[in-house]
Amino acid sequence: MKHSISNQDFKQILFKTKSLHIRDLLFYYRNNVKNGISFIVNRKKGNAVCRNLFKRRCRSLFNKYQADEFKNTQIIIKPIKNLKNNYTWKELKQSFEEFSCKLEL
Repeated sequence: MKHSISNQDFKQILFKTKSLHIRDLLFYYRNNVKNGISFIVNRKKGNAVCRNLFKRRCRSLFNKYQADEFKNTQIIIKPIKNLKNNYTWKELKQSFEEFSCKLEL
């Protein structure tokens, strides 16, 4: 993948960095490194179609905000609720906007 995070970096971000709980998403992040995005979405959250739709939307938003807000940031996203009938494009966009605002602080 173009912006995926390596296994070693994934473990460091997950266990040794900060996290933000915004709406029904949990963001783990690390600054001042090569940018990238990864996900923690297990099968209990939804079927493959729902999981892939969620990841595709998040990647698109990451690429949209990458130039400005998410420059040199690695992010891991974990949904809290089930994916079916949740996490519309509008809700995800609002979550990413809130996350980018809190990153600036």
